[in-house]
Amino acid sequence: MLHQYLYISTAPNLGSDDISHILESCQRNNRERNVTGLLLYNGRNFMQLLEGEEVDLMWVMRRISSDPRHSGLSVLEDIPAQERACPDWHMRQIRLVDDVENRRAALDAELPVNLAPELRRVMLNFAALN
Repeated sequence: MLHQYLYISTAPNLGSDDISHILESCQRNNRERNVTGLLLYNGRNFMQLLEGEEVDLMWVMRRISSDPRHSGLSVLEDIPAQERACPDWHMRQIRLVDDVENRRAALDAELPVNLAPELRRVMLNFAALN
């Protein structure tokens, strides 16, 4: 059965090269497991949406949990889904604009249209964090 996991973790002080390497690794591993989703980073925290079969998501989450570049991983949502919100994104990074005042609107414009309302709400709240 298809599931969507949404997690948050702490990863302060990562540079753009670190983020690029993480994104490349996500894309490679997710393609192998047919996992899709998106990645947000606000300079201190990651928020990631992962979509796929539960066994594949558990495999990806084990890899993510063992990555020393971040800590405090917490799954915020684990919901069954009828369809993927990000079917063509093995992992897409959505950059949060620097201006906190405009982050929510900018992120809302980039999130998939068919994203579950509860996931959209949590992601938009994440965008307001500084």
